[in-house]
Amino acid sequence: MPERTYKIAKNQIRHLDITDPERIQRFRSAGYGGNVSDALGRLGVFDTVLSERFKPIRKDMILVGRALPVKIHTLAQDNDELFADKEIKERLEAERFPQGHPQKLMMRCVADQKPGSVLCFDCGGDVQAAHFGEMSCQVAYAHGCRGMLLAGNCRDTQYILKMKDFPIFSFGTRPNFFGGWIVIDINVPIMLPGHLTHYTKIFPGDYIFGDNDGVQVIPSEIVDEVLLQVENTHAEENAERKLLAEGMPIDEVYRRFGVL
Repeated sequence: MPERTYKIAKNQIRHLDITDPERIQRFRSAGYGGNVSDALGRLGVFDTVLSERFKPIRKDMILVGRALPVKIHTLAQDNDELFADKEIKERLEAERFPQGHPQKLMMRCVADQKPGSVLCFDCGGDVQAAHFGEMSCQVAYAHGCRGMLLAGNCRDTQYILKMKDFPIFSFGTRPNFFGGWIVIDINVPIMLPGHLTHYTKIFPGDYIFGDNDGVQVIPSEIVDEVLLQVENTHAEENAERKLLAEGMPIDEVYRRFGVL
């Protein structure tokens, strides 16, 4: 990971002795796109907002967790091969992937992570097929994954939406898996379309935060510092909301809080 500089001395960056599921819960309780962005801005991070093409499959979803990046690539296949019977498919798979099918290797990598990961798919620009479906979501969730950032398409959304907690932000949806793609690398840096930059780089272990306002990447070394700032802002704003709701005079509002 390249060296980043922040508007804070490294020895002043705070760290918490908590688990990722605890971080996720705390981000979800206090975080929203604006106060996460403001915390990153105060630290001098302005290049980690992702493209507006990433949309939640349901508006109220909040995606939080530690990035497990995955690179995939188009793999055009004969549809007869894709829909061959089990014996033929197993033989073709053994011939093509002597070390094991890449998707199985990816799921083993998910299982090897501590709970709280988020799968992040760099699809190489391919949006022809669906890249992830509900059954794959079920496997990932059962092994500790808590959502997905997908620079491509998902499918089976009516069943994904029935899952207990698996938010997905994707470019869209498609019903077809045929058209072809294959996992080519796992747990390596990837490049996803950015909003303020052409691409945003995501490293293994970075944090993902996505809500109705969009998706942002939090560099791994400042995750807890951002969380603590987010919680502080949330507490201050709750106090301000109460005073505003009680009808604080306009002049007093701007005297005490500045431009809101």
